[in-house]
Amino acid sequence: MRKTRWSAYILQKLQQSKLSTLMVTCFIAFNLLLVSIIVWLAYQSFSAVTFTEISKARLALLNESTRRGFDFITGVTGTSYGLASNRELSNLLDTSNTGRLAQIHQRREVSKILDHTMVVSDGITSIELYTDAFNEVTVTMADRIFPVDAISNDSWFAALEKADAAWVPLRENESGQSLVGYAQRIYDSRGGTVAYVLIRLSRADIVRRFADVPMVLDGKVLLVDTAGNVVMQMGKADPSGGSTGQSDQEDQSRPEEKQTIAQGTVDGTDPSSSIIDSAWIQEHARPGEDGFEVVSGQPGGAELVLYSRPAMLQWRLVQTIPVYTLLSPVRQAGWQILGIAVLGLLCSAVLAYLFVRQIIRPLRQLIKRMRQLEKGDFDTRVKLSFTEEYAHLAYGFNHMASQLTMLMEQVKEESRAKREAQTSLLEAQIKPHFLYNTLDMIHWRALDYEAKDISRMIVQLSKLLRIGLSGGRLFIRVRDELEHARCYVSIQSERLPFSIQYEERIDPRIRGCHIPKIILQPFIENAVMHGYPLEGTLRIQVCIAPAEGAVADITIRITDNGQGLPEDWNMEDARGIGVRNVHQRIQLYCGQRYGVQLRNGSSGGVEVEITLPRIETEEQLNLWLDGEK
Repeated sequence: MRKTRWSAYILQKLQQSKLSTLMVTCFIAFNLLLVSIIVWLAYQSFSAVTFTEISKARLALLNESTRRGFDFITGVTGTSYGLASNRELSNLLDTSNTGRLAQIHQRREVSKILDHTMVVSDGITSIELYTDAFNEVTVTMADRIFPVDAISNDSWFAALEKADAAWVPLRENESGQSLVGYAQRIYDSRGGTVAYVLIRLSRADIVRRFADVPMVLDGKVLLVDTAGNVVMQMGKADPSGGSTGQSDQEDQSRPEEKQTIAQGTVDGTDPSSSIIDSAWIQEHARPGEDGFEVVSGQPGGAELVLYSRPAMLQWRLVQTIPVYTLLSPVRQAGWQILGIAVLGLLCSAVLAYLFVRQIIRPLRQLIKRMRQLEKGDFDTRVKLSFTEEYAHLAYGFNHMASQLTMLMEQVKEESRAKREAQTSLLEAQIKPHFLYNTLDMIHWRALDYEAKDISRMIVQLSKLLRIGLSGGRLFIRVRDELEHARCYVSIQSERLPFSIQYEERIDPRIRGCHIPKIILQPFIENAVMHGYPLEGTLRIQVCIAPAEGAVADITIRITDNGQGLPEDWNMEDARGIGVRNVHQRIQLYCGQRYGVQLRNGSSGGVEVEITLPRIETEEQLNLWLDGEK
């Protein structure tokens, strides 16, 4: 029910709307839909291509950062190897046959070697040596030499027992900085382990090493070792799409954020609860290759994960960047394109309005002329337009106005002819009345003298005049018209030297129909006056029957055996007024489709065919007389 109501409401609004409004609205709606689809497809295509290119550029930057950063780590391993291969250091660590004073001296020399190495090495937080060679010596001053028991309980120490060197996660030191270290065995001349050297690196130092390439710390960067374990995390993904990773200068100027950069546990877990962990890296990162993937399901939305090509130590960097942040320039460009499209749509709407207004102008002119025509100005005309359709409309309107003007003139002429005919009929009614009264007096006087033939002729003439008068009516019944014709034939039979054989064939259904009066007598009179039958007897036959076909008409045929019509005779050649009068009266009251046709009969004589409408009731007669038919 509601749907039907809405449909009716919309249909009503459409019917009340102007054509120009509908055309402009449809044009704007179509263009809006088209522009929206084009902009959306272009944005999607541009975003995909741009996202791929940006990802490749970011991957190239990440590979460059990996190369530069791990060059520094290679230097750290070189420093550690230099200490392990230092013969002087190995000799100083051999305290098996020395006294306490010698061991104190040896410990001081080892401490000097460590201090010197610390000075000449860049980016190293500290160098520590773990050995049991100096356990018998009391420490009188702070140095970087500790017993092996200090690290034997650490989780990484067991792994170091199976290898010569390893990168190890370390606990925070006294400064609160989280560190990562590189441990190396030092062997004596007999191949036994005499000490362990541990080079400590702060996470801030490593971050500064990897931050020298622009944009590399956008999002979050993970340092991954050969086994795929996350050694440490640099930077922090911002849920809003930004990055909190800072440069070295920003770390120094904003110490409260420096701790955020260096946060993370020593075992490499991610405090942000990201799904990009060691298991994901081992599953997706292909050995020896770089690449990138889009990972969805993150708390802040989808992320782009890039992993670099492994460095010399088979370590690599894994970077995660929120897609929202990565595509922010693309979205900005998309809004600009959308703004340009909207501006173009507005301009096209203005142009469409001007164009539609120009197109609708001839139609409005046509409507204006139609309203003038409704007010009775039949001389109004429409100028032909420049388009074919409007030219046809203008031609049709002008033709219709011309036809209306002609029809109005024709109606005026017919009205004038009717008034003149009615006036003439009223004037002629006076004479028949006087003549009828006079004939009645002659009839009674002829009876007084027993002149019955004269009396009979007078009676027939009186009937003829009475039917012709008919109370001023224009139409009479078929039976009355036949009576009028018989009276005329009877009168003529008394005065002519030859006999008249008059015959009627009438369909009973037609006798009560209405026809114009005095339409048979003129043609019977022509047969009597101009027929001149060769046989001595004039035969006249009147046939009245319904017309054949779907149209309800009446056909009257009058035939005789006279001499016929001259060759090439037509209605315009008729010298008398009887035939033309009947034809004009029929067309005047019944229409141009009806009338009289004369032709020579197939067996001689003249054949008259009269076509009339079939008017059976007074109501139908009134409609014909009022011109509604």
